Amino acid sequence: MVLSLSLEDLMHKALVFIYFTLVGLVLFTLDQQYLPLLLLFIVFVAIFIHVVKTFFGMTGTWFSKTYLQHLGNPLRKKTALKKFCDQGWFLALHMSLSLADLFVLKDETWWHDTKTCWDSTSPNGAFKENRFAVHALYVFQLGMYIYVGFSCEYLEVHRKDHLVMMGHHVVTIALIIWSYAVGYLPIGVIIMFLHDVSDIPLDMLKMVNYLKMEDRKGWFVTEILFVITLIEWIYFRVYLFPTKLMNSTIYELRYSCMPPEAAADLTILFPHPGPTHWFWFNLLFISLYMLHIWWTFLLIRILIGVLTVGANSVSKEEYEGASSDSDVDAKKSN
Repeated sequence: MVLSLSLEDLMHKALVFIYFTLVGLVLFTLDQQYLPLLLLFIVFVAIFIHVVKTFFGMTGTWFSKTYLQHLGNPLRKKTALKKFCDQGWFLALHMSLSLADLFVLKDETWWHDTKTCWDSTSPNGAFKENRFAVHALYVFQLGMYIYVGFSCEYLEVHRKDHLVMMGHHVVTIALIIWSYAVGYLPIGVIIMFLHDVSDIPLDMLKMVNYLKMEDRKGWFVTEILFVITLIEWIYFRVYLFPTKLMNSTIYELRYSCMPPEAAADLTILFPHPGPTHWFWFNLLFISLYMLHIWWTFLLIRILIGVLTVGANSVSKEEYEGASSDSDVDAKKSN
């Protein structure tokens, strides 16, 4: 048990170190003209989150007191209300980012034809130039993930999946800045959209779970949202991620800038000429996909729990930390 805790602590410290290293890499790699925009977006995200948390704190408290007294006023305790507000700003950010992703994608062919994500006239498949809107979206996403990583570690209540969440933030920042550095921005926009849009129902699910809106007393809202979340998650994160995105980064990228015979030979891990970053780039994608699979099994395990012991109870067991002030006090006493 001691060894397990020590290993977990070591992984935690390693992820925090990698996070700050990546932040430094972002500041070093990003075009100097976009650094003020990055700082502006980080400040904007911080202010945006404060406003959204205040909004959800007021509306959540009112809704819980007014309509959920029969469920025991679920947000009456400070820790439950804080988790509700934390998830609320995640929901607001993911909705805003999804709209921004769609704004960029609507004028491009990248989503419908992923082959157009690569420049066949380039020696490594990368486009030399992209629209300002694409760069602005990248900077916005980087600002958001930099702040979210910091918030996840230092400002929010740590849940049972904290290490996985930090790992996800670290890998995502690495993919965004790497795709930016080598010029693979189009495929990066698709990565962003797949993640942002699939997080929306998950955020909503967690929020209604904090409200304990399950079974007949809660109008089966949690159960309905769980089914929607599971279907949407499997479609975007488990199905589309490899078939649309990884198929393009593994195969279409190589065929866009390599002779067909060499492109088909996947034993050439570091092609030159060609996409010299191909192996490491796809290794990050595979790591991210493994996290998606882990969360999928977690969702399936939660589904089993929902059918047996109830949504709210199983969420505490599977991925939540302390969910009430009494829980926090109990942990401190231990």
